[in-house]
Amino acid sequence: MLDSISFFRIIKTGLTNFGRNLWLSMAATMVMTITLVIFSTLFLLFMMTSYSLKTIQNTVDISVYYKIGLPEEQINLVKTELATDSRIKDISYVSAMQAFDDFKSKHQSDPLITQSLNELTENPLPATLHVKTYNLEDYPAIAEKLNSDQYKDYIDKVNFEDNRFIIERLNKILKFIVTFGLGLAGVFALIAILVIYNTITLTIYNRKEEVEIMRLVGATNWYIRGPFLTESMLYSLLSTIITALLFIPVFTKVIPVVIQYINPQVSLYNNSVVNFAYLCLVLFGIALVLSFVSTMMAIRKYLKI
Repeated sequence: MLDSISFFRIIKTGLTNFGRNLWLSMAATMVMTITLVIFSTLFLLFMMTSYSLKTIQNTVDISVYYKIGLPEEQINLVKTELATDSRIKDISYVSAMQAFDDFKSKHQSDPLITQSLNELTENPLPATLHVKTYNLEDYPAIAEKLNSDQYKDYIDKVNFEDNRFIIERLNKILKFIVTFGLGLAGVFALIAILVIYNTITLTIYNRKEEVEIMRLVGATNWYIRGPFLTESMLYSLLSTIITALLFIPVFTKVIPVVIQYINPQVSLYNNSVVNFAYLCLVLFGIALVLSFVSTMMAIRKYLKI
């Protein structure tokens, strides 16, 4: 077990090592910072694209227009059959009369449309179903089902194609972000491990005689390892702080504007989409893991402990 004096000596030695190899330490910190910036950008793009998809999912539906004059029992028959489909989340029904009244209310300030409606002898608007699914991927299958011969005697039109392009494009963007982003982040993570590995290796060589003396006087393995691990933790801490400072303008200026554009009902200070503190914690964890792995590799190879 380490006492408090030994612990503070380890911290002090680690800080000294960082200062002795300042240029190498700064290079390692910068490479780690670039890696964290890539992880952050990937994370934000993924979250914003996922949020966009979720927002679209809450607003998009399939509009099913019945044939005009279809009896109420046949309308209910289609609705009942659709309700048994486990992919469907919600079905809302708008009768022909309600659709007509809503249309009149919407255009009551337009005298030309109001006059035209008053001259009608029958309702020209059909009854409508609005169908929502649990997953965006299920919409094409549901639309195809509604366009099948099974419902051709009841349904006049199924309106989904207007939304298909948006959904497919966002899904492709999300897949690209995940594939390309993870690949790029993986490359820079490997570079960060190699740079920190070489930096710690050089530090070990510079302190080789000091390490041998510590062994002779009976220093524990963790007492010898401690300064190098402290040095690597400094890389993690500094790179996380630099990355956080770089992304403060993004969180305060860019993200609120994007969220407002996607969904105006969300507050500018709503943290439900992306949480800055959570992101910083994740970045620090990633940096610690990368630093610890590279440092332990160097220690095992060159200190033989």
